Amino acid sequence: MNKLFLFLIIAFSQICEAQQIHVRYMKVLSSFATTHEDLYIKNNQALSIQDSIIIQNKLNDSWTTVVNLDNGKKPPKQYFVSDLTNDDEKNFFFTANVDNRDFFIYDNVLKPEWKIDETQTKMVAGYNCTKATSTFRGSKITAFFAKDLPYSTGPFKFYGLPGLILDIRVDNMDHEIWKAEFINIDDQTIITYKPKFLNKEKISLKDYVETKEAHMNKIFKKVSDALPSSNNINITNNQRFTVEQKYEWE
Repeated sequence: MNKLFLFLIIAFSQICEAQQIHVRYMKVLSSFATTHEDLYIKNNQALSIQDSIIIQNKLNDSWTTVVNLDNGKKPPKQYFVSDLTNDDEKNFFFTANVDNRDFFIYDNVLKPEWKIDETQTKMVAGYNCTKATSTFRGSKITAFFAKDLPYSTGPFKFYGLPGLILDIRVDNMDHEIWKAEFINIDDQTIITYKPKFLNKEKISLKDYVETKEAHMNKIFKKVSDALPSSNNINITNNQRFTVEQKYEWE
């Protein structure tokens, strides 16, 4: 009987380890654009896939053609590859596209110094979540994580809490928001957790940031030139509208 009990425990633990978690987040990119990000977790591996943008046009007709800066092209998916870790740093490999160039980038991300507030909770996608605050690459952020989902990870490059991050956002901004819409704790999707990106150009994080910002500066100039002179919009070069405001080398 004892041997049978031990066998059942081992078999149950193996089934649990083999389970795949799938979390779908809505990400608010800006006041007029959102996207979905799908996080998959299995056997200490994590893969997050950011899907194509859903345009929500809240601007008037005169702005419509200006906002659609890439001539209506559907943006490619972005992949964020990592492992689960509670270490002081975490390695990410992610993909990006800038001006029709496909990149594969390595990024070493330091673990945020989280401050957990056990008195602040809220429900997200059916899970009771606890509040935590920190600073991530120059941005103050607020997260809610689920202790019932004991995975130290989340969307994008966020991690380091004793539970899965289901809601995270930059403080005092109406974008850079990730919020879980649904969670499947026994997902059957076939996922390649270490995908090969042989057709993408390998580039350092620093070179990628410089390339991206040079492209964005050209876009901002295009927007500025298309606006009537009466519109007072001042966008400086290399102005960042993302959670990553300051990198480690700066």
